[in-house]
Amino acid sequence: MTPMGALRAGTAEAAELLGVAHETGTLEPGKRADVVIARGNPLDDIHALGDPGNILVVMKDGVVYKDADGLAA
Repeated sequence: MTPMGALRAGTAEAAELLGVAHETGTLEPGKRADVVIARGNPLDDIHALGDPGNILVVMKDGVVYKDADGLAA
């Protein structure tokens, strides 16, 4: 599986299979804001997402739970 395929499998395609694509799975106005911002490009190195030190911002339902570099301020 390509890195893009893996990201889509865990987001948009998973939401479609679970029947919740109308509220989550992609970044669109009106959908729940679950977002992860990582250091680097996961399309270049998907394994970088497995290192907690590379995860800079974590948001669930629009609430920031981690903001390592003040990016969400």
